[in-house]
Amino acid sequence: MTLHQRPSEGDEESDARRLVRVFILGARAESSLPPHVWQQLPYLFPGCRFHLFFIGPQVAYPQKITEKSADDSQSEKPDTEARETPPPNTSTSHNNTPNAILYNPPTPSPNLGIARARPADHHYGVPSYTVSYSATLSLTSLQAHYADAHAQFGPFDPYQDVFFAFSPGFGFPSPVSPEMTQIVSSTEWGPTVPLILSTKCALFVTGFSPTDVERDVRSLEWAPGVSGEFDWVLTPGVNPFGSEKWEVADFDPRVMVKVNWGVWGIRGKRREVEEVRAAA
Repeated sequence: MTLHQRPSEGDEESDARRLVRVFILGARAESSLPPHVWQQLPYLFPGCRFHLFFIGPQVAYPQKITEKSADDSQSEKPDTEARETPPPNTSTSHNNTPNAILYNPPTPSPNLGIARARPADHHYGVPSYTVSYSATLSLTSLQAHYADAHAQFGPFDPYQDVFFAFSPGFGFPSPVSPEMTQIVSSTEWGPTVPLILSTKCALFVTGFSPTDVERDVRSLEWAPGVSGEFDWVLTPGVNPFGSEKWEVADFDPRVMVKVNWGVWGIRGKRREVEEVRAAA
């Protein structure tokens, strides 16, 4: 990624700064933070404009916008339909499965502070809204699986686009199909990770413990469309920016975790083209 401007470049106007897009997948609590928290990014990298995308079935979504969207024109109809059908990973969609008793954290409410949210362009095709907080920061939340909106974000630039997944649980059993892990489940991360790898952009993943990091990394070995299709950007290790606070895990009160304890990163495999000349 290109976050720092060249030393020879002077101060630039905000509209001329390079745009960096950050896609936070499976977002929940991240999408509920007030915008001024994310304004730290432009402060750290003044040569860039940032557009953050929070994407996931449990993304924080303002109730007022939800009600307004239901009364919008037919162009907003996909939003209404998406709200009427519960996401496949909610407890109401698999009450008869062995994992129906798994804890399903509630969808948080966004903390917009003094910022005003406006409905996003309907071309996303899913419930969404955008907050233009400053000349250097915009935040868009999409309440959907990433695979449902991937086509709307191209083309991608590996130098200015990046993906993050905070404790995604790639190696955990799928709530819908407990016999398979989430990285291969068609209702979880199965369709998403191959799409990310196809962009050649970096995907950074965190884990809440050494066991969690190892479980997620090992799950890549047999995932269709993932195994053998990525290069390492950052090998698994301790995240120096991880939380030092011990917390009770959502999925099991007997387990204590440190949020984002470890981190690793991958990107789609790059295959060099070699020129081969036929013998005379």
